[in-house]
Order: sequence, then structure tokens, then C-alpha cells
Amino acid sequence: MILRRVIQHVKRQEWTAIGIDFVIVVVGVFVGIQVANWNEARADDARAQAYLARIHVNLQADLQSIERREVLWRKVIAYGKGAIHYAESGELVEGSAWKTVLAFYQASQLWQWVTSDSTYQEMRSGGELGLIRDQGLRDALSQYYLENGSGTAYLFMLQPEYRRIVRGLTPSVVADHIWAKCWQQPAPSEQYLLDCDSPISEAQAQAVLDGYLKDPELLKELRFWVANQGVALNVIQNYNPLLKDMLARGKPEPPQ
Repeated sequence: MILRRVIQHVKRQEWTAIGIDFVIVVVGVFVGIQVANWNEARADDARAQAYLARIHVNLQADLQSIERREVLWRKVIAYGKGAIHYAESGELVEGSAWKTVLAFYQASQLWQWVTSDSTYQEMRSGGELGLIRDQGLRDALSQYYLENGSGTAYLFMLQPEYRRIVRGLTPSVVADHIWAKCWQQPAPSEQYLLDCDSPISEAQAQAVLDGYLKDPELLKELRFWVANQGVALNVIQNYNPLLKDMLARGKPEPPQ
């Protein structure tokens, strides 16, 4: 329609009208480009907010899982130190052979940890990390996921040799009782170590302890495992302030 009108103006040599038509065309093209850019920016912003909402959920899950593991790992370390003290000094945990057996066994518990990084990895593989406009937040996310993925993950994923040794030396009646009465996992994201009564006599418990100490590898593997858990606990605690900062900075905007 515009082209037909321009041709008519040219035939009539209506140069002013031709100029006006040209301006209309230029303005129309400019407005069209701006509208397309605006729509693209809105789509990018919507995707960014969706990703931020998912990352926020991932980070909250990590924070909760870290807090729960801190509680369990401290108990594992305490049990391990009690068992080591008995092996080195002969002093029973709270004067009880059963509580000392329980300490040896519970010291073998583990609760591995990995980051909830599905959203970050999806953005990274899709080349969409740039949708997060906050450079500081992008850097923090990169540091957090890269460090856990290639730097400290081995601390949190280790399966100690001590676990195999002590469980192989523990009578089934004791192990079954511990799993039934001294350990609880009400949900996949929860795990608790509990105090419990003994299924065997003190004399029988002492015999179990004697069997533990006959193994030449058990004590040194226990020392290694307790030390590793201590390091893992210190490292994972450092993630708490980082996670809380990222949660504050990356909070998605409420829907308009």
C-alpha cells in the first residue's frame, strides 16, 4: 500500500509527499525493531526469573541438607572419638560395654552430600548463564558449584574402609538392633542417630569389643574416618554464609 502510494507520488513528482512516505516507512521499521527487541527482552527476563526461582529452590535445599548433615556428622565424630578413646585407654563409653559397641558402629555411619545443581548445569549447558544479570551472583554460583564439583566433593562422597571393617566384625543381632532401634530415617532428607537399649549382655558386648580390637586395621581406619569427617564438617560449614548470600541476591521477583 505504501509502495503503491510512493509510485503515484513519483509519477506526479510530489516530492514532499514522497519525503513524508519515506519518514513513515523508516519510523515504522524502527518501531517494529524496537517492539521486537522489547518482546525479546521480556521473554529473556521471564526465562531469567524462572531460572532464578528454580535456583532459589536448589540453594534452599542445599542449605537445609547441609544443616542436617552438620548435626549427624557431629554425632558420628563424637561416637568415633569415644571409640578411639576406648581403644587407646580401655575406658568404656559412659562405663558401658554396650554404649562402646554402639559408638564403634555409629562411627561408621555416613551421609554423603552433593549440591542440587540441576538448574545451574542446565543453564550452563544451554549457554544461558548470561540471563542472570547480577555478575556477582553469577560468580558466586560458579565458585560454589565448581568448588564442590571438582574441589571438595571427595570429602563428602568418601566411603571409608572403616565402615566395611567394623560392620563385618559386628554380630548380626547387634547390627539388626541398631538399624531398628538406634537409627531413623523418616524421609530421604532426614537421618538421625538415637540412643537405645542393648540387645545383648555387657559380657557379650565386651566380647564384641575384643573382636574389634583384634583387627589390626580397624583403629587406624577409624582415626582416618573421624579426621575426614572433621575436615568435611569444617568445609561444609563455610558454605552456609555463601548460600545465604546467594539466596538473598538471587531472590526471584514476584510475578507482575
